[in-house]
Amino acid sequence: MHTSRRWPVLLGLVLLLFPLIAASRPPFQGPGGSERRRAERSALELPSGARVEFASFASAALKEEREYSIYLPPSYGKGQQKYPVVYFLHGLNNDHTSWTVDRYGQLHLQLDKLITEKKIPEILMVHPKGDNSFYTNYADGERNYEDFVTGDLIQHIEKSFRAKPGNRAIAGTSMGGFGALKIAFKRKDLYTATAAHSPIVFLVDPAQMSDQTRNSGRFEWFTRMITPMFGNPVNIERWQANNPLDLAKTADLKGLRIYFDYGTADRYNQSIGLGQGVKSLDAVLTERQLPHTFREHPNEPHGWELVSLHLAESLLFVCESFR
Repeated sequence: MHTSRRWPVLLGLVLLLFPLIAASRPPFQGPGGSERRRAERSALELPSGARVEFASFASAALKEEREYSIYLPPSYGKGQQKYPVVYFLHGLNNDHTSWTVDRYGQLHLQLDKLITEKKIPEILMVHPKGDNSFYTNYADGERNYEDFVTGDLIQHIEKSFRAKPGNRAIAGTSMGGFGALKIAFKRKDLYTATAAHSPIVFLVDPAQMSDQTRNSGRFEWFTRMITPMFGNPVNIERWQANNPLDLAKTADLKGLRIYFDYGTADRYNQSIGLGQGVKSLDAVLTERQLPHTFREHPNEPHGWELVSLHLAESLLFVCESFR
């Protein structure tokens, strides 16, 4: 691509990302003062005997200490049983604690209820802190978020906790849905299943966007956010190598269980075409005759709210892949 054509490409990508990041109010607060992240990081002891721990370890891929949270089921402290692991990736402007806060429905309690009511088997659930990275390696190799998820994190969890070998699934919401799908599509050797709620699936290649995207008033700010992952100008090969829709067209996905959903009232359906993106992903997988589960939920919202409504469905789906 000639340099003169690359500025519109980057601007196009900026426009796509604008609605996602423009929502970034003060990072710890939402409407009504409700928290997006947990300030207190002491372990959460649940009545069932389960617990959620907040911890960190040294990540070679990120060259720093990296935080995560982990749910340990009721029987974890009572024996030597090993457990399947579900890795769950958060969205933009959230972190590894967001799934436990009131604002997002205290999903750790929902998970625990599913287990105590024996609707799903006992599992470990791990939520890593992924920043606003789209779980993508930096172009210069300085910070490698995908490698952190697929390498460092798995190694740490399986060394530190009683994880059952070969029984891993990866899930996520919004930006984390993007990450879960693209990582599973690239590394089905590591995961038996993937589930994505409201995944950000970009419909078009940035090179196909019009020059009118130059009107973005926050171009410089977004450029700084995008550049580490995709370069400046945008490297189209890197983009296509990380976009779930592009990966789905050619990746070997046989044997991988795939679930994704979205709500028709998702606030990003109009602004970035999220609904069109996930329906296009459904069409690609259908055309390739690859088994998958796709759900369209009428009048339902985006992100953690959708997760709260359908966590039972997606967890049951991925747990069915465990041996």
